[in-house]
Amino acid sequence: MGGSGFSARIACAALFLTAGAQAESLTFADLEGWWSAQPQYANDSAQVVLHFANEEGKPTMRVSLPSIGVHEVSAGTVQISDGKVSTSSLEFPLTYDASSKTLTGTLPEAIVPVHKIPVSFTRSSELAKPKPRSWNQPKPAVKWRTDVRSPVWAGLERDKETGLIFVGTDSGAFHAIDATGQKKWTFETGEPIKARPAVIGDSVFVQSDSGFAYRLDKRSGRERWRTKIDAGSPKRIPVNQPKTRWDRFGSSFVADAQQVYVGSRDNHLYALDLEDGQERWRVATRDMITATPALLGDAVLLASFDGTVRSVAARDGKERWSYDARLPISGDLAVAGNQVLAGSRTYDLISLDARTGKELWKSYYWFSWIESPPVVKESVVYTGSSDATGVFAIDLADGTRRWKAEVPGYAWARVAVDDRIVVAGTVGQGPHPGNREGALAGIERASGKMLWLLLEPPSESTVAAKLDWGFASSPILADGVVYAVDLNGSVYAIEAY
Repeated sequence: MGGSGFSARIACAALFLTAGAQAESLTFADLEGWWSAQPQYANDSAQVVLHFANEEGKPTMRVSLPSIGVHEVSAGTVQISDGKVSTSSLEFPLTYDASSKTLTGTLPEAIVPVHKIPVSFTRSSELAKPKPRSWNQPKPAVKWRTDVRSPVWAGLERDKETGLIFVGTDSGAFHAIDATGQKKWTFETGEPIKARPAVIGDSVFVQSDSGFAYRLDKRSGRERWRTKIDAGSPKRIPVNQPKTRWDRFGSSFVADAQQVYVGSRDNHLYALDLEDGQERWRVATRDMITATPALLGDAVLLASFDGTVRSVAARDGKERWSYDARLPISGDLAVAGNQVLAGSRTYDLISLDARTGKELWKSYYWFSWIESPPVVKESVVYTGSSDATGVFAIDLADGTRRWKAEVPGYAWARVAVDDRIVVAGTVGQGPHPGNREGALAGIERASGKMLWLLLEPPSESTVAAKLDWGFASSPILADGVVYAVDLNGSVYAIEAY
């Protein structure tokens, strides 16, 4: 699930329950108390706990998902008919078996989308509310800190030639910062920048919610061209408001020798002439594109919020294959050898044959959207996660898990990886049915052990306004230094090890 949290989704769930077999004279007294299950899926499992209790004279059911910190979320009042159990605000079919004293059904869509996972509950002891975890890892050494005076969601980019760090802010300002933390130049776009900039040759490319793609001289910030790439998409709805789609990020750019490619929230992938920015072609999708496309030979690979991954010809945009992941793919695609990798809101990290679109494997993250773009190093795929509050190392060959490192909050952004360390930013959000904290975490690449942690507490005003805090932007690793920026607008240079 996403940063909206389980409670927001469960509150919207409708009741229309049907269940199977007969049971003998079931009453609410037979249900009262705690029930636990350990459903299995994709060679993994996770605990689900139900609590039936009489509250102010009403029979109620509450749901807990301990692995993501969800505790005692109301599923509404309980109705019982012929051994069938239903609730007023969660579509969750359950049937009572008197002989085995079990409750069986299928995990509901509000908890597990797409996949139909059977579940069987038995009586259990009371589930205590978990205490917030204490994080006692050492703090890293900060080399310098610079203020860009606006929240930053867009991932960072670094130019190896000049050492410049490029930062796009929610105020619409695009900054170039040198290796000492000094601002070298600033370019104003007028609207929030949510997409990671991309250094290509002697230029840096960036798009903003102004609807334009910009090509700038990377040394001076001088504009070389701008092209409209958004023909009127709706404005982003903040994540703390109803009807949000949690489209926190935007597509960056990839390029070949002639063209640059970028996705837009207006449901199109654009191919632009590298030299003058003129549109060469565009491909329509059924929903917005926030995932950065990828290149393989003469093909462009793209993904959109309708859950479709497609391969199109770089020359003219003609489709070669498509794959339906069924729910939004919001994070960037990655290509490794013959594989294209995508994280989905079905809780699946998906590997496809990049030349045919055939599914090769999936790796399942229980109860968690995968918004974090995959990063591949030496046959291992590294990603963050959403409600799973973890960083995962997945074997590229078959999708098996090597390790999971627990982190303090939502790890939505791309992780940074070098030979020794994985660095992940996390976001805190409140209130939420589970503890989420903003931080920057350094993790040993070989083992998943956390080496250091820069924990960033929120201000009282941030919590009161229900704003996110922490590190939503993708960090960078270069020459033993971590470059990262937080939602306060503080850019850091940190010793990696």
